[in-house]
Amino acid sequence: MTKETMKTYLIVHEDDTERKITVPDSWKVTFGPAAAGNFKSNSPRNSLRMPLALRFYENEKQQRAIFTDVVSFRDMSIITEVKRIDVQEKEGFMECEGKRKATTFRTEVSEWVNPDDDGEKRLPFGGDVENFDVEFKEVD
Repeated sequence: MTKETMKTYLIVHEDDTERKITVPDSWKVTFGPAAAGNFKSNSPRNSLRMPLALRFYENEKQQRAIFTDVVSFRDMSIITEVKRIDVQEKEGFMECEGKRKATTFRTEVSEWVNPDDDGEKRLPFGGDVENFDVEFKEVD
């Protein structure tokens, strides 16, 4: 008996909930209005909207699942990356021409990360000298 290859999909719903579903690779997947018909969601007189649905079929006559209010989905084998920006701010004082001035120093580090990676991989921030090219002194 041969083991069937499986495929995992990530489904995002209108309320921002996410769901993963794993089905046999041979199953058919469709995406569209939850019900067929002449429903016109763009009509100004009609405030109702037909939810979008993701359907899984084992074969032509056997629908196995339907998920409604779906805004997007993807095969998890497609690798995606999102840009993440980490910001670090530090308040301190600088002396300029004999006058002490309050200031806020800010640094940003951006990186592309795979949102599907389980491990939290963040770029390490350096110290004050590395980030701001200044050394802070404690103020009483």
